[in-house]
Amino acid sequence: MLKKNNRFATALALLTCIGCTPEVQQDYIQDTKSALEKGQTKKAELVIKQALSEKPTSSLRLLLTEVYLVNGNIIGAKQQLEKVEVETLLPSEQSKAETLNVHLAVLSFDGTYHRLLNNETVCEACRVAEAWASTASTDYIDVQKIDSNTSAYKVFEAFNNNTLSSLDISSLINSSASDIELLVIGDLLRRTNNLDGMITAYNAYKKNNPNVLNINLPLAQAMLIKNDIKKAKELVNPVLAKFSKNPMANYLNSLILLSENKEIEAYNAISLADSYGMNSPSVSLTKGLLEFNSQSFESALSSFEKATNMAPDSELANTMLVATKVKLGITDDALEILATQESFSDLDVSIIGQLIGTDNQAREWVTLQSKLAQSESPKARVLSGLIELAREGSSETLSKPGDSSDSTYNLIQVAMMMNKAQFDQALNYVNEWLERTNDKVKVMNYKAAILIAKGDRDSAKSVYRDSLELLPTNRAAHMFMAQSAAKNKDYESALISLDKILANNLNDVVVLKLYLAFQKLSKSEEYESKLLNYIDNAIAQFDDNVLFKLMKAGIFATQGANELAHKVLDTVDTEKAKSINQYWELQLYLTNRSNNVSQARDIVKAWNKQFPDSTRPNIALATYLENAGQLKEAISVLEQVPHSLDRPKESLALDVKLVALYIHQGNLSKAKYKIGQLEKRSNLPPSLLNYLNGSYAIKQNNLDKAKSLLTKAYNESGSSHTLKLIYALDLKRGKVDIGILKAHLKQNPNDLSIKALLAESLIEQDNAQSIAIFEEIVSKTSGNTDVLNNYAWVLYLDGKNDKAFEIAKRVVELNASNQDYLDTLFRILTSSERYDEITAFSNNVSSDSNALLLANAHMRLDEQTQAQKALATVEKSSLTEEDLSLYESISKDVKN
Repeated sequence: MLKKNNRFATALALLTCIGCTPEVQQDYIQDTKSALEKGQTKKAELVIKQALSEKPTSSLRLLLTEVYLVNGNIIGAKQQLEKVEVETLLPSEQSKAETLNVHLAVLSFDGTYHRLLNNETVCEACRVAEAWASTASTDYIDVQKIDSNTSAYKVFEAFNNNTLSSLDISSLINSSASDIELLVIGDLLRRTNNLDGMITAYNAYKKNNPNVLNINLPLAQAMLIKNDIKKAKELVNPVLAKFSKNPMANYLNSLILLSENKEIEAYNAISLADSYGMNSPSVSLTKGLLEFNSQSFESALSSFEKATNMAPDSELANTMLVATKVKLGITDDALEILATQESFSDLDVSIIGQLIGTDNQAREWVTLQSKLAQSESPKARVLSGLIELAREGSSETLSKPGDSSDSTYNLIQVAMMMNKAQFDQALNYVNEWLERTNDKVKVMNYKAAILIAKGDRDSAKSVYRDSLELLPTNRAAHMFMAQSAAKNKDYESALISLDKILANNLNDVVVLKLYLAFQKLSKSEEYESKLLNYIDNAIAQFDDNVLFKLMKAGIFATQGANELAHKVLDTVDTEKAKSINQYWELQLYLTNRSNNVSQARDIVKAWNKQFPDSTRPNIALATYLENAGQLKEAISVLEQVPHSLDRPKESLALDVKLVALYIHQGNLSKAKYKIGQLEKRSNLPPSLLNYLNGSYAIKQNNLDKAKSLLTKAYNESGSSHTLKLIYALDLKRGKVDIGILKAHLKQNPNDLSIKALLAESLIEQDNAQSIAIFEEIVSKTSGNTDVLNNYAWVLYLDGKNDKAFEIAKRVVELNASNQDYLDTLFRILTSSERYDEITAFSNNVSSDSNALLLANAHMRLDEQTQAQKALATVEKSSLTEEDLSLYESISKDVKN
């Protein structure tokens, strides 16, 4: 039916176009210009787009170009201008097109410009742009072609006189300066580092064009140089909101965050700038410094090497490269680099101090000792003496652990031992360190980490327990206790440990996510309530609460409470949320509940734009389309995604999903080929391979082989999903055995998904036991809508209509578009002869069975016309035998 409606709408639009007249087009143009004059720029865009949709012309495209420019959509403006057939325009329109072309060219910052028409018509803006473009290749501009009364003329004169860097333009920026002049002046002053002049020109332009973001970044860079962090932030944030992948914007954002002492956020931003292609020594150097400061020395080494390759003379980059090599124990390289230097900074001297005692006989020590002895620095001369002592063998005191203030040195020593798997030596070192340090809890955490790496979790647990006596809030200890309890499936004890962390730090998102995972596994209503309480408190306490709101919306969504989920999402800062995958996954999940395929495609399109290098959006869309029965499109979506060699997990997920879809489609040759490729993957879990081969065997109708492979996969993984497939396979083979479900529940008593499957399998076999299991599930959790719907159905079958109605009504309130849920409610209401309550949902009906029940309700209420309309939408072939009988009965009544 949706397709028929779309065809009707298209036909109607075509008829509308046929009736368009030039007068109507002119009205659109006047309305657009009027909206622009009033500052109603969005309205102007809507009006002109409507005009274009009816009858596209070059005049309309030119006007849309202007509207796009005003609204800051520079890419859209360029695209529209390219479609304009300039030769067909009126002379006044051609002049307007040339001016817009100049404006867009100068905003591109690439120094190139070409007229739209080759003739030499008078175009003052064109001459200014031509002069501006030539500054890239010449030292002199022929200013005779420029109007001498313009501000641009005086600036080009300063260019010829080589005085741009000191030019005071405050008197030149007046009401007569055009936007194009302001951009040209700003760009020329930017290139000569006349920051004050550039800021004045660009600020004047922004006053006239607040929506244009192209000049925000050079302006922000100038503000950072002037240490106006607040203004820089105001300029960078709108760019990031619209173009989150812009490398320069991310780089400047990292500098802003650094100035605010937000090092983790700064590192994330600088990493984005680097990954999005900003090859700059300053980016690599800043990234390396942040990595070094966070003790990520291997990453820092890569960043500093990149910086020194791009800027070999950078003193700081070279010094930090040596410092990083020292931290990583690459002392021979560090010595070799230091020995070639003619002078030493204080940082160099400090590095040399850390190297004393290593490679004592290396010849570079002789060179270093000589150079340090000649230094004017007292510290350097002391180091020279220490080098001599070390080379003579008097260095045993240097190899002992440092005092409590020398934690960095001690950590480096421990790290080097760990890298060589020298666990016993590392433990001895840490024990000695513990005797000397005042920060015992931190060192005890290091000791426990060594024991875990060694495989001695019991001893690690003992160390962590001792640490809690000294510091009851020790996060590392509580995390270890929680994870250990969870490994033993003691989820309540795990949650108790996490409670102790959250009691002191609600802003610990990692712990909250673990809490959510463990709570789901425990199925405890008490801890679900606690979790929601933690999240609500975090939302109220912290300004940056997007993640907490997404967690809360996610909890509601998985419970089937779609409206509550939407209400929470409506309060989220959308611009921040867009950079989080969970936001898009939630949007798609909620769309899935409403069966809106078109909306799902739009969501994934926006998601892909936000994360162009990720496969997650496409896999999510493919899953959605699969559930909607559109297998061909689902496969097409995934087949077009390029494999990422540097993201093996995502690449594996993509291939596994493709195999599943090929099997579902029945394309066994492609499935077999892809499984063969997967078998060669080192990161493919054996259980997953058996699962895929088992699914393949089902499609081949080799049911015995399928059962063997899936059973093997289940034994390896214990996966509930695999068990469900085994159960479905047994149904197909006619060998149903609910014993496998009971056996699983004996080992996993809190697995409510299998418990729900068991309850469902008992419907119409043992309704009383089925009801008891559903009641147990609902008592432990609010239950998802599918579970509640099945619960309502078995209550209805057992004659408990009142209770069945209350539950079914609740389910439909949560998702009124789901036809299965409506079917349950309609049949309960039909049994209770409450027909008027069925007709209240007439706008939600789309399935044949529900349309039939709706027709029956209208008939019972003597509403024959409505009954006839509802019955006319029913496709008889899809009805069950029982419903077909009802259809025939209503048909006879309607005819009579």
